[in-house]
Amino acid sequence: MITLFVLPMGMESLSLSNGESISKLIYPYLLPFTPGKSIQESPLHYVYFLIYFVPFTALFLLISLFIKDKVTKVLYVVTYISFSIYLFCSVTALIIFANCGRWFAILPVRVYIVFGFSFISHVLMSIFGILFIREMNPEFAEYKRMQNESKEHTKISIKTKLTFTIIGAIAVILVVFMILILRSYKTMFTEAVSDVGRSQAEQTATIYDSADGKYEKISAYFQQQKDANSYAESPFERIDIITTNQQSNIVFKRVGDTVTLITDENGNEPVWPEFNVFSYTTAVGKVKSIPQEEKNISASQAKEYFGNFQSGRYKKQPVYYKEFCKYIYPVSFSRRDGNKLMGFSIVTYREEILMRSYFHAQVFVYTMAVMFLYIAIIMALRIADFITNPLLFLKTNVRKTSNTLEEILEGNSKITANQLTYIDSIKTQDETKDLSKEIKNMVGVIRGIIPYISFSTLQAAEKDQKKVSSSRELCFLFTDIRGFTSLCEGKQPKDVVEILNHYLDIEAEIILNNNGDIDKFVGDEMMAFFAGPKKEYNACKAAMEIRAAMRAQQQQALADGSDYISIGIGINTGKVVFGSVGARSRMDFTSIGDTVNLAARLEGANKAYGSKSIITEAVFEKLKDTFICRELDFITVKGKTEPVRIYEILQSKAAATDKLFEIKDLFEKGLTAYRKQDWDKAEEMFHLCNEKYQDLPSIVFIDRIAHFRLNPPPKKWDGVFEMKVK
Repeated sequence: MITLFVLPMGMESLSLSNGESISKLIYPYLLPFTPGKSIQESPLHYVYFLIYFVPFTALFLLISLFIKDKVTKVLYVVTYISFSIYLFCSVTALIIFANCGRWFAILPVRVYIVFGFSFISHVLMSIFGILFIREMNPEFAEYKRMQNESKEHTKISIKTKLTFTIIGAIAVILVVFMILILRSYKTMFTEAVSDVGRSQAEQTATIYDSADGKYEKISAYFQQQKDANSYAESPFERIDIITTNQQSNIVFKRVGDTVTLITDENGNEPVWPEFNVFSYTTAVGKVKSIPQEEKNISASQAKEYFGNFQSGRYKKQPVYYKEFCKYIYPVSFSRRDGNKLMGFSIVTYREEILMRSYFHAQVFVYTMAVMFLYIAIIMALRIADFITNPLLFLKTNVRKTSNTLEEILEGNSKITANQLTYIDSIKTQDETKDLSKEIKNMVGVIRGIIPYISFSTLQAAEKDQKKVSSSRELCFLFTDIRGFTSLCEGKQPKDVVEILNHYLDIEAEIILNNNGDIDKFVGDEMMAFFAGPKKEYNACKAAMEIRAAMRAQQQQALADGSDYISIGIGINTGKVVFGSVGARSRMDFTSIGDTVNLAARLEGANKAYGSKSIITEAVFEKLKDTFICRELDFITVKGKTEPVRIYEILQSKAAATDKLFEIKDLFEKGLTAYRKQDWDKAEEMFHLCNEKYQDLPSIVFIDRIAHFRLNPPPKKWDGVFEMKVK
């Protein structure tokens, strides 16, 4: 900042009357005191005192190094304001003092470097500010995070398109505006200046004609013009009259604006002489410094100049020569037969003097266009944020909800209504807000439906498999609440539903936590299934957890003195037909087959045996190394003739006690003797198991043995027991 304050920021205007002049540099600390009406007699004189904010900023930056508390935002604001003030002073000084192209050519390189540094710093700080404002917005930070995590990236974002559209439109308008304004101003200014130059050239020719070439009158006129030129706003370089020392036969007639060159008897134009006499000039004493080619007019040049006079082109366009503009008018003597051409009056201006006002206009327009475009770019970025951020935040909110649904459909998440949420973070009060509200309402509807749809149905709907059925290996778990009917007697329907939902909610949560899915609820019965290589293990683990949860509920009910329930579980694994079942207008995605039916029968078989969880031999073979299971019986269920071996899960081996191992040992010894029809040994083992552990399945077999003592089974009896009920 100190460097900016002490290095030059510009230069005073050049003297246009001297093509080799130089000017003083302008330093920031002296800017308010720079001489000139444009500063000292304008409000800028007071505004320029703000430049002293720059060293104040440098001092503040130095002090901030020793401040423990962070003042980053204050530092940014102070520095940004300081650069803005410096750029404002630099640009306005440029507009005021840049009076010709030579001014930019001789401006020291260090001034360009300092201005470039301050401008680039301001641009970077503007970009940083916009990015900082974006990052401070938590919704935008969440959008960027999701963009980085997303596998699909938009090639050109809507914000980029909108920003470039706004900037492009403004740039086109600015360019068209500059072209039209400058072209119109140049035409108007050139015509105005040409009128002055042409009038002076015509006046000089008229004086020459009226003086009849007399030196005293013409010299007096030239001295008068020279004196007046010293205080003219746009001084000319000089006024010359160039004549010829040769016999001139050029005669023309002028009637109004029509000029006719008089030819000889044969219609031939006269021979044009060379005009080589530098007769009069306002540059008295400096004639030797005038180049020789400017003192002479060749025959071809004379013919060209006269042609401009004939066509009237000299009124609109000067003759450009190097850095000069020349207004040329023929000098003649009036005669009876016409005007005899004697030479030419030439009024010479420096082009940069003549076009000074137009150059000022160019500098002003170009500078304002650049500054306006820069401000427009910053505003375009902010406007793009204002317009597109609500859409981007809406996209983020929808994507978060969509991701939750995708996780559910991919099996990476459990199906709970609380998971599917939509956060309406749109703060604008426009159509985007209305759309966000509609999406929130839609998500609310979906959220309300999810508890009534099984995971498999959702997956099938997502894959559009409405008409596709397939054969799959699944493990099924059926549960049924025992004593629920008597429990609900005398209660209001809403109380019954509340009790039922309480227990089913416990079961469903355990099923989902073990990677299972609820297929359906039928009253107080639940059908669930498991897929994958560990489906049998997950199903049996879920069964153990459900039993543990129900024991906890029983203990709580006993403590409260209220009624309690028990539960029966049946598990089977195997192939099923998995697909959509139902009518065209209402369908469900479920499983059908013997595997499902047998699992349902086993759940009901718990009533006959007094057991809690029955599994088939197919399930037992998959988990016999991880769970303690006792063989329960060899049965045929109702509706089937093929017998199945069934087992009861007692506990996982990791959590098993010696009691469970002894129950298993005693019961299976009794079962072995039972199948050999060794009733005494079997009865002894079952009695022992029941007496020690109140084992209900043992009582069932004690009753059977009593029955078989009275009614012995056939000689080829294979031990199969036929279930008469479901």
